[in-house]
Amino acid sequence: MHVYPGHLTDCPWCALDNQGVIYFIDLGEEVITTSGDFVLAKVWAMVMASVAPPALQLPLPDHFQAAGRPLPLGLLRREYIILIEIALSALSLLLCGLQAEPRYIILVPVLAAIWIIGSLTSKAYKAEIQQRREAFNRAKMDYDHLVSQIQQLGGLEGFIAKRAMLEKMKDEILGLPEEEKRALAALQDTARERQKQKFLEGFFIDVASIPGVGPARKAALRSFGIETAADVTRRSVKQVKGFGDHLTQAVIDWKASCERRFVFRPNEAVTPADRQAVMAKMAAKRHRLESALTVGATELQRFRLHAPARTMPLMEPLRQAAEKLAQAQADLSVAEPVFN
Repeated sequence: MHVYPGHLTDCPWCALDNQGVIYFIDLGEEVITTSGDFVLAKVWAMVMASVAPPALQLPLPDHFQAAGRPLPLGLLRREYIILIEIALSALSLLLCGLQAEPRYIILVPVLAAIWIIGSLTSKAYKAEIQQRREAFNRAKMDYDHLVSQIQQLGGLEGFIAKRAMLEKMKDEILGLPEEEKRALAALQDTARERQKQKFLEGFFIDVASIPGVGPARKAALRSFGIETAADVTRRSVKQVKGFGDHLTQAVIDWKASCERRFVFRPNEAVTPADRQAVMAKMAAKRHRLESALTVGATELQRFRLHAPARTMPLMEPLRQAAEKLAQAQADLSVAEPVFN
């Protein structure tokens, strides 16, 4: 129930509700609080209370009465081309029979002329219809692209897509506790590799004794970001100019000598700093998702209200595209009646 001043004839809150802006939301019994002032149930209630936009009234090609462009002078339509091809086939058979009737040999030049004319006419027709098909395909692609843009900006498709995206964010937020548990459990699984990586970071190439690798080559490695044993891989070293198979193997062997000195310490497998890093990463992700969901819920609530302003600039281009498509369809129908 809305409360408003008695001197007003109509409820202003109802008017806003009818426009798709919801200010009063019943949260029900379940309230899920995550962090800070963010309440997931409240934000999601805003999403679910958002009113979808009505169906868009878009200009269609059928709204235009376009007269098809006539075929060029001397160009026959498809059905006549087919008849000519049938006639030419029949004449070809007749020509084969002339060997048995020499007195009809005088028809050979006539048949050849008909064949040439029919062939040229057929090629010209095919080129014309190909041109018209391409024009139709381009016009349809342009029209469909604009329709898709408008639907995304202010139509039901865009509304549903945005709501689906917000639902995915909500599910991610609800899944964060389990994701954090898995990440903390993974610390134990990766403890050996992390300890070894940190150990190798203490061995600097600059002070190492590597056969064939002097100060100049060490500087070259450093310029490629290879400063410690932890940075060394066969692929990364071979990318450095001057490091062929022999020198690359020398650097790999040096890294292996460092690795042999590593001793895993189980009691330091997972340090407080490791756990804190995971928790900080999860907190940052939660904050990012909560902020995006809050902003997205507000945008979805106003989607219906702002739809006309977002789609209006594209309506005239769409009208022109629809008219162009209608003309291209009419032109193609003249050349290829079967298309209609």
